[in-house]
Amino acid sequence: MEPALAIETPPATALFEQRGYEVVPALIPREVLDIAFRYYLSFTNCLGYYTVKPGVQALDRYADALGEAMLPTVQARLETLTGLKLLATYSFARIYTTASRLRKHVDRGACEVSATMTVGFRNADGLWPIFVESDGVDVAVPLDVGDALVYRGMQVPHWREPLAKGIWCQLFFHFVEADGAMREHAMDGRGRLGPWTGDQLQQAD
Repeated sequence: MEPALAIETPPATALFEQRGYEVVPALIPREVLDIAFRYYLSFTNCLGYYTVKPGVQALDRYADALGEAMLPTVQARLETLTGLKLLATYSFARIYTTASRLRKHVDRGACEVSATMTVGFRNADGLWPIFVESDGVDVAVPLDVGDALVYRGMQVPHWREPLAKGIWCQLFFHFVEADGAMREHAMDGRGRLGPWTGDQLQQAD
């Protein structure tokens, strides 16, 4: 009997290059995100902290302090996975409810390479997937707490079906290629990374 041939799995860098997306398990440790989930929930009673965009109907926060503090850590991990040199643009926190809707879309120039990470959820019926379209096929990607989907936001259509039950918190981390056409979007035109407040807040996603 001839030995079975080993089937080589392409490295994550190759998969990302081919498909435009890849899953990153345990991007941030779960014990850190347990704290982060409580942190984001604590602001739900603070009038004006979150914005609610018409059509999306989620609780959104552009460039909050915690998300911005995570950006360098996430950047280093994504550079290793993708093989790209990146520049950070901004972070974005979102709490979805059953009223929220995320329709199929692609992103703006500041989101050339992005990651969406599950921070935490409550009373949901299992893992709630994000969908991507790859080579004309719709792919459901479930992400547990700490897991992230890294994707080319301007090229890979992505969306979610309505959340049937509970609440779900995500953090988004956005980057551009350091030597690419979108590099002028570094720091999203803010001049610095860090929390953005008051009339500086942007209704971005």
